[in-house]
Amino acid sequence: MAIRARNADVLFATCYDSNIIAELKSLKGHRLRLSVNATGDVIFEEGRQAKGEDAKPPPEQSTVTRRLFKPGFTVYAVTADDFNEGNVGGKSHNLKELHGKAPDWIHLPASVALPFGVFKEVLSRKENREVSKQYEALIGRIDKEKENTRYGILGKLRKTVMSLSAPEELVLSLREAMYKAGLPWPENWEGAWGGIKGVWASKWNDRALLSRKIRGIPHDDLFMAVLIQEVVEAEYSFVIHTVNPFTGDVKEVYAEVVSGLGETLVGNYPGRALSFTCNKDGIETKIKAFPSKSIGLFGSGLIFRSDSNGEDLADYAGAGLYDSIMPEPPVEARLDYTKELLIKDKDFRNEFMVSVAKIGVIIEEALGFPQDIEGAYCKGKYHVVQTRPQVGTANDVI
Repeated sequence: MAIRARNADVLFATCYDSNIIAELKSLKGHRLRLSVNATGDVIFEEGRQAKGEDAKPPPEQSTVTRRLFKPGFTVYAVTADDFNEGNVGGKSHNLKELHGKAPDWIHLPASVALPFGVFKEVLSRKENREVSKQYEALIGRIDKEKENTRYGILGKLRKTVMSLSAPEELVLSLREAMYKAGLPWPENWEGAWGGIKGVWASKWNDRALLSRKIRGIPHDDLFMAVLIQEVVEAEYSFVIHTVNPFTGDVKEVYAEVVSGLGETLVGNYPGRALSFTCNKDGIETKIKAFPSKSIGLFGSGLIFRSDSNGEDLADYAGAGLYDSIMPEPPVEARLDYTKELLIKDKDFRNEFMVSVAKIGVIIEEALGFPQDIEGAYCKGKYHVVQTRPQVGTANDVI
């Protein structure tokens, strides 16, 4: 999120030090000069306003209406072989594009998806007739309500979606697709069905609604596919930006690494990740920050990922608007970095960082433009779980 804010020229910073927060509060009403150092720290000092200089109003957000492709219902479930831009979002389609283009040591997850149109089909079924009536009535109110009452409607919409019943045909189709893909059928079907509905319901969370309104995306144009994968039981998770987002250097990869699952990296967990850069030609790594996150998340099972048709639009950082759900919640563990191989073993750390950088270079070359890549390391193997175009970069830089 911070990197996407930087690309949009928006200051976004977090602070977990009460002393710094107290110092900032004491400067209320003062003009501050802010800068960001090489490791991403925000440095602030009191500044002076130049004579005749007026505060500039924030730039207006674009409200040009974006019309998205509106898919219809085709089938309840598809395997990766049948993923295309017409039935799934960028997360699913980009993984399919990588098949056959990445070397064998970069592992791609077995995947199936409930494609676009499935939600509307489920809603139209006779067993969900009453739910459909409630849903349509609430949608009719969503844009008419004042902001202070709108969020109550959103909560009711999410609750309504969570009350849907699964058609028998959906269950049979999904079971067959998962069998073909080599994915295990969930022991707790109700938990899995709750995960699917939770992804659909996330269309109506606060941040997604506001983002659509600001960007002029009609609610009826937003369709949600559900990407289903087996969770990699990650020892380490990483995010790679194949163009350094801090400097714009197209010859340098920037990556961040955390212990355990990647939620502590992309979510609001205190502390730093291990961050480093690596030159694409010389494979020379430079550590920018050592990790300081105190909590790691560890888990297994299935994950149900949101994959809408409104996330990877040109010039639009829509990733993270919608929810991805693990029916089996991960376990929190307090980290002891004196025992972490990535910290105590310099040779392993260097090999790991070079391998992660190579993954970025390989995938960027395979797809033809800069990438924002999420992956995991488990039992000596490297996995790429999703990739998308890197926001804030020109697609013709390589």
